[in-house]
Amino acid sequence: MTVRQSDQPELRRGVSTAGFRLGILTIDTCHALVPGNVQHAESFRFPVRYEVVRHVSPQALMEGDVRSVPAIVAAAKCLEDGGVSAIVGACGSFANFQREVAHALRIPVVMSILLEVPFVLRALPPRQQLGVIFARVSSYTDRVRQQCGIHEPERVVAIGAEVLPAFQPILAQAGELDSRALESELIELARESLAANPAIGAWLIQCSDLPPYSASLQRATGLPVFDMVTLIEHLGTALRPRDFVQRN
Repeated sequence: MTVRQSDQPELRRGVSTAGFRLGILTIDTCHALVPGNVQHAESFRFPVRYEVVRHVSPQALMEGDVRSVPAIVAAAKCLEDGGVSAIVGACGSFANFQREVAHALRIPVVMSILLEVPFVLRALPPRQQLGVIFARVSSYTDRVRQQCGIHEPERVVAIGAEVLPAFQPILAQAGELDSRALESELIELARESLAANPAIGAWLIQCSDLPPYSASLQRATGLPVFDMVTLIEHLGTALRPRDFVQRN
C-alpha cells in the first residue's frame, strides 16, 4: 500500500531519522540517571529524542542567564529540524527561557513543569496550596513566575531539595547517588512541609531528577503528584491521541 503524506503526518523529507514523537532538551550532566528521570529514555512509553545544550552550566540555567539563550534556541531548533512534534526541557529551570524558545520555533514548546502551576492551582480548591519541590528554592524567581504565568505566588509553597544530604551528588555533579536514601529523605521533607503547611493539596516536582520518587511521595502523603514525566506522557498522548473510531 502506498503511504500518503496525509496518512502519516509525522513523515518528513530531509531528515535522516524518524519516529521520535517528542524532543527533550538537557544540559550536560554526569550524575547517575535512573528510570523515572527525565533524562532516562526508558521513563517514557514512546520514543523521545534528546539534544544536549552545550556550554550552559546548571548555575546559568537556574539564574536565567540571558547569555544562554542562543545555545538553548539552537539546540531546540536541532530537535525541530530532526522531526519531533513538540519540545520540552528536562530541567525545571529551563522555565527561564520559555518565551524565547517558543517564539523561535514552529512547534509546541513546554520548557518546564512549572508551566503546569497555574493549571494545578485552578484545579485545587481556592483554600488549598501547591507544594512545589525545587532543586534549589533560589531558582524560583520573578523571571520564572513571569515566564510561566504564575499569578498566585501566595498559593505556592516552595520547598528546596538542596537541604537533602542524598541530593548533594546531583547538585555537585560529583560522588555516588544513593537513590534509596534520596527517596527516604524526600518523603520526610514532604511530610515536614505538609505538617508546616496543612493547606497543601497537591505536589509538583520542579526538578527532573526527582520524578523516580513521585509514586512513593503520593503513597506517603495521599496527595496527587505532578512531574515532568507525567507532563511528557500527557503531551505524547496529545500528539498521538487514542483512536476510538472503528475502521473497516
